[in-house]
Amino acid sequence: MWTNWAGNQRTDTPIARPTSIAELQNEIARPQSLRVLGAGHSFTPIVAGGDRIVDLSDLGLPTLGDAWQDRVWVNANARLRDLSPALTDKGMAFRNLGDINAQSLAGAVSTATHGTGRDLPCLAAEITAARMIGASGDILTTDDIPLEMAQVSMGMLGVLTEAQISVVPKYNLRRQVGFASVEETLATMHQKWAENRNFEFFYIPFTGKTVELRHAIIDAAESKAPRDLDMIAVKVLKLARNAGRISAGLRRALLKMLTMAQSNEDYVGESWRVLCSDRHIRFKEMEYHLPPNVAGDVLQEVLTRLHRDHKDIYFPIEVRQTAGDTACLSPFQGGPRISMAIHTDAAEDHKRYFEAIEPLFVEAGGRPHWGKMHNLTYKDLSVMYPDFDQFCALREQLDPQGKFLTPSLARLFRP
Repeated sequence: MWTNWAGNQRTDTPIARPTSIAELQNEIARPQSLRVLGAGHSFTPIVAGGDRIVDLSDLGLPTLGDAWQDRVWVNANARLRDLSPALTDKGMAFRNLGDINAQSLAGAVSTATHGTGRDLPCLAAEITAARMIGASGDILTTDDIPLEMAQVSMGMLGVLTEAQISVVPKYNLRRQVGFASVEETLATMHQKWAENRNFEFFYIPFTGKTVELRHAIIDAAESKAPRDLDMIAVKVLKLARNAGRISAGLRRALLKMLTMAQSNEDYVGESWRVLCSDRHIRFKEMEYHLPPNVAGDVLQEVLTRLHRDHKDIYFPIEVRQTAGDTACLSPFQGGPRISMAIHTDAAEDHKRYFEAIEPLFVEAGGRPHWGKMHNLTYKDLSVMYPDFDQFCALREQLDPQGKFLTPSLARLFRP
C-alpha cells in the first residue's frame, strides 16, 4: 500500500521498479495507464488512480551529469536534499529552494514548487533542457517539446528522467527571524520583499503576531545552527487550541506564553541548509498564488474568517512571493505572485476551512499550487492560464490514450 507524506492519498496499485532506461521504456510502452512516484509530498491525487505505478529510485542514473558554466545535467528523480550537497561538492548551488527539500526534482518542478523572493523564480523556471520518456516509450527532449510546456507538466507529457538546470556558485545565507504584529507586517511586506533577497512570514492564529524570516547572501563563515523549534511551537499551538475548547482564556494565556518564549534568530549557513527545514508534524495544505496588489486585502479577509468561524485551526498561515516566469502551466506565468498557504492537521478534517477560504483566493485572481489541495476543474483552470488550451492540445497529441492521466487529472485537463 502506497501513501503520500500526509496520508490523505493512498493506493494498492502494483509498483514497478525499472533499473535502466531500456526497462523504463518497455514499462511505459505497455498499454495500461501509469503514474510515477516521487517523494509523495503532493496532497492531490497526482499518483493514485492509474493502472500502474513506476518507482524510478533504482534507475541508476548519476546524481549529476555534464556541467557547462552555469548549467548542469541532473538526475531528475534525485531528491533535492541529495542534489544540494552534490552541487556543493562541485562549487555550485540552486539559486533558490523551498522550505522542504525531501521532494524529487521531477516532482518539485512538475508542480511549480517554489521558495520565496520577489526576484527569484520557482524551481521549474531553472530548467533549461530536459529528457523524458513519452507515452509510446520513445525518448523525447526539449528539442521535441517546447521548453515552456515541459517545465511544469505534472508528468502528463512524459516521464522526466534528466534535466539541465541553471545553477549559481555556492553561497552562504544569513537568516534573521523575528516577531512583529500582523498590522506591521501587512503594512511593510512589500517593502521587505523589495529590500531582502528572501522574505516570508507566518501568521500565528489567534495571536495577532507574525514570524518574519529574511535571508541575505553573506561572505561570513557558518555559525552554529539554532535549535529547530518549529515542531515544538506547532505542538504548543495544538495544545492551546485543545485547551481553548475548555476555556478561551486558557488558550490566550498559552499563546501569550508561546510568543513570549520565542526569541529572535540570527544564523549564517550554507544556502540549502538555511532555506530548507524538516517537517516532522504532518499536515494538509491549500496554497494559492495571488496578484501582489490584492494579497494584503485577501489576507485580511482570510484572518477575519479564521478568527470568526474556524477556532479549531492552529497551523500558521504562510505567505511568500515568487518572481514571474514563462512556463505555460506555471502559476507565476506573466508576473510575480504572492503565495498564501493554509494548513490543517493531517489527521483532522480540512474541508470546512479550505472550502470557506478557497473562494476568496479564486475571486481575487489566484491560481492554485498544482501539488496542493483545491477544488477546481478544467472550466475554472482554462480561464486562469493564457496557454492552457495549447498545453492540453499538446498533451492530447503526445498521449491520445491518456496513459499519463488519472481520473483526477482528466477532470483538470480534459473538457
